[in-house]
Amino acid sequence: MVVRLLQYWRGLGSDIRIPSRSGIDPKAIPDMWPNCAILDVDGKETDPEITYIGSELTAHAGADLSGRKLSSVPADTLVSTGFSYFGQVLAKKAPITFGGEFTDSRGVTILYRSIILPLSADGTRIDRLLAAANCREVVSE
Repeated sequence: MVVRLLQYWRGLGSDIRIPSRSGIDPKAIPDMWPNCAILDVDGKETDPEITYIGSELTAHAGADLSGRKLSSVPADTLVSTGFSYFGQVLAKKAPITFGGEFTDSRGVTILYRSIILPLSADGTRIDRLLAAANCREVVSE
């Protein structure tokens, strides 16, 4: 999913411009959209607001996180862990992917992969982030 979303994002922009939020068409990425979120960083660079969160991320969080600040999301969730490095994307002005593991609120080890991609209404200043994550539980024997 991470590579496919990066390819989609690259197809929206150009070599010198960052794609805009308005260019994202959920119908073009229907299999990925449930794992996506849009983070508003315009004036909220240190604590983005979640303006959209897909159904898969909502299910993992156990609640609809739309309208909430990222800092208010419980730390033992895919959303909090998977998108915690958003500041690096803002600093580098480039997509970053990350993966790892964490233990959720049930004590289950979760392996995850995530990506955060910058978005810009004017093509240069980042005002939104397109983020996506997926995961799987580690089954102990």
